[in-house]
Amino acid sequence: MTSGRTATSGAVGDRTGGDGRCRVLRVVGELNFGGTEMRTAELLPRLAAAGTAVHFVTLSDRIGPGPLAEAAVRHGGSVTPIPLDARLPLRFLRLLRRLRPDVVHVDCANFSGAVLSLALLARVPTRVAHFRGDDNQHRSLRRRVQRSVWRTLLRASATDILGVSPSALTCGYSPSWPNDRRCQVVLNGLDLDRLHQPTGHHLRALTGAGPDELLCVSVGRASPEKRRWLLPPILAALRDQGVDAHAVLVGPSDDGDDARVRAAAAEHGVADRVHLLGPRDDVGGLLRQADVVVHPSCLEGLPGGVLEPVALGIGTVAADLPGVRLIQQHLPGVTIVDTDAAPAAWATAVQTAAGHTVATDPAAARERFQASPFAIEEAVTTHLAIYRRRLPGGPPTAPVVENRNRLSATSER
Repeated sequence: MTSGRTATSGAVGDRTGGDGRCRVLRVVGELNFGGTEMRTAELLPRLAAAGTAVHFVTLSDRIGPGPLAEAAVRHGGSVTPIPLDARLPLRFLRLLRRLRPDVVHVDCANFSGAVLSLALLARVPTRVAHFRGDDNQHRSLRRRVQRSVWRTLLRASATDILGVSPSALTCGYSPSWPNDRRCQVVLNGLDLDRLHQPTGHHLRALTGAGPDELLCVSVGRASPEKRRWLLPPILAALRDQGVDAHAVLVGPSDDGDDARVRAAAAEHGVADRVHLLGPRDDVGGLLRQADVVVHPSCLEGLPGGVLEPVALGIGTVAADLPGVRLIQQHLPGVTIVDTDAAPAAWATAVQTAAGHTVATDPAAARERFQASPFAIEEAVTTHLAIYRRRLPGGPPTAPVVENRNRLSATSER
C-alpha cells in the first residue's frame, strides 16, 4: 500500500471489552523498508493471534511503501497519516477518542514525550516510549533545549520506557536508566522463517562473480551513518591482499548516497565489482548466498544488518558499537573492527569472517539463534506482557524487568 490518506480494516469500537481485543496505537515517523519496520511487521501476526490489534500513526502526510502498511491491515489494524505540524495535537486527540486504544506505543525517540503527553491527557492506560538507536550526535543549543523539554514530558507521561539495547536507553533516554523501574531492554525479535524463504535470484549470476571470488553483501538503507562508501576501498584492499571480491549493496536507495558509492568505486578501480540492488523482499535468500557480510555503519542500536546474517551462520564484519558487541556476546560469527579502522583492517577482518561462514553448519546456526534472547518468541511474550498487564483480568501491574540484570550493563562503553 503506497498511497491514500488512511488504510483501515474493520470498525473501531469501544476500548477492550467491546470486541475483546487489546488495541494498540503505534506511532512511527513513516512506514518504509528498514530494520525497525521489518521487526515490527514480523511481530504483527503473532500479536494478532494473541488477541492484540495494532494500529499505526505515521507522522507524515503519506503512508509510504514498505512491508508494514500491508501487514497492519492484513492483521486487523489500520494506518493513519498525521503530518507533523501545528494541527497534530488536535488530530491525534480526535483519533484517540475515536480509536480508544489500551496502549499508545511511540517509536520517536525523545519526541515520544510530546505524543505520550497527549495520550496521558486522553487517559490511555499504557503509554510506551521505545528507543531504537544510539544517538550521540552534536546538537545546536536550540535542539538541546527542545530535546530536554521532550524528555521532561516523557518522564512525566510514560508508563514504560523501552530500548532495543542498553546503549539505546543510555544514549537516547538517560545514563541512569537502570534506576528507573519503567525502563527495560526489549531485544528485537527476528523471524527466521522469513530469512529462509527462497529467492529466484542467484548472486553470482547477477553480479558476474566467479566461483572463487568472494561475495560480500551489505544490507542497510542508503544514509550517511551506514557508510556504504567504505565498501569500494575495502574491495580494493582485498585485491591488494590477493583476494578478488564483489560487493552487493541491498537496501532503500538515495541518489546522493548511491552517487558517493559509485564515485568511490571508480576512484578505487572496482566499479565493475560494486552492485547496488536497492530494496528487496528476498533479503534472506540473498544473504544465504553471501560468503561474508560487511556492515560498516557507525550509528546503530541493535543492527539487523548484523543480526540477520549471524542468524544464518554467515560471518559478519561490523564496526565496534555497543549493539554489535551485544550480538557478539550471545552469538558467534561477528568480527569487530574499530569504527575508524583503515580499509586494510576491514579487508583482513573480512577474510576471517569468511572463514567462519565456511566452517558453520546453517542448521546449527539456526538452532543456536532459536535458543538466544533474539528469538522472536521472546519479543512477542514481552510485548504482550507490557500491552496487557493494565487490562482488566490482565497480568499483574508490576513492571516486566526480568531482563534488567541480564542486559543492563551489557555492551556499554
